[in-house]
Amino acid sequence: MNKKILVGVTALLFGVTLTGCQVHFDRDAVTLGKVESKKKKVTKKKVVKPKKTNQRVSNKTEIHKKVNKKVKKSKSINKWNLDKTRKLQVIVSNWSKKSGQQYVFYRKKVLKTKNGVTYPWAFKQRKFVLNKKPISIGYSPIGKNRYQYNVVAIANDNFKNWHNTYLFCLKKDKPIILLDQSKNTSPIVVQVVNDKVLNKKFKQIVE
Repeated sequence: MNKKILVGVTALLFGVTLTGCQVHFDRDAVTLGKVESKKKKVTKKKVVKPKKTNQRVSNKTEIHKKVNKKVKKSKSINKWNLDKTRKLQVIVSNWSKKSGQQYVFYRKKVLKTKNGVTYPWAFKQRKFVLNKKPISIGYSPIGKNRYQYNVVAIANDNFKNWHNTYLFCLKKDKPIILLDQSKNTSPIVVQVVNDKVLNKKFKQIVE
């Protein structure tokens, strides 16, 4: 019996060798040919990447907003304007009536002082001195901080032999009034006006 089985297996192997097939010996049977191994399919999960925000665009919009804010601030920074000059004219007119004086404000026509200089040309043509020290002074109709003393308004009254020329200034955005009574000299000597009423009214307009 065993010999028959052995002969049969031998014959089977011989036949397989001739055909080129592969023989697989399992526990329960003998199989011919390729045995395909079952492969497990691995499903890959799709990873959803978060959308990148356009940082450059957001940065540009922030910069644009900051620039707009600066522009708006710069428009409101002007410390002086024509309306304030008109208010100051009314105040000076009422203030000077008590002493019988009448002041003319510089607008477009130059102010020629009695035995003195012409404003506002004097700021470029002459040097100015306050308390025996030279100062930087100039005409600044909108109150822009360009000089040590920024003149926003000029009021002059001529008398027989002299003149009173009030220079309404901003020094570091703070109101201060200077008075020129000098003759046609260089440098022009000015002094600080200590009149409480005039200083108070000027300060109110500035603020």
